[in-house]
Amino acid sequence: MSKVLWVVSCAAVAAAAFFAVTWMRTGGETVDVDAFRETAAAADFCEEAAPLDLSRAEELTPHDRRHVIQDLQAMAPDGIVEEFDRLLEWYAHPEEDERDRSKLASVRVGEFIERSCDDINIGGIRA
Repeated sequence: MSKVLWVVSCAAVAAAAFFAVTWMRTGGETVDVDAFRETAAAADFCEEAAPLDLSRAEELTPHDRRHVIQDLQAMAPDGIVEEFDRLLEWYAHPEEDERDRSKLASVRVGEFIERSCDDINIGGIRA
């Protein structure tokens, strides 16, 4: 393979990886957080998410955290449910080859919670 073709191939792979990661980072589809915040379900969602707040998170056992995430998944809008699924799957079966996708799901879920709930600050999330 010529050097030019090799460089072009590498650039194409890098661009595809960048767009794939960006797409995964945004969840692939958008969630209208503002619309969700206007629903009756948002108040219940935020009440359920309260134990995840940084000030209270140390009180949660991993088992409790998983149950909170499961309850939030049931209340979340469709555009973010897949991320909750991925995170819950990681909690149930942590596998090395899924670590990066699970981290992205964790960030995506945390960002959604922070943007939906004014009084919740999830550690390590900048929403």
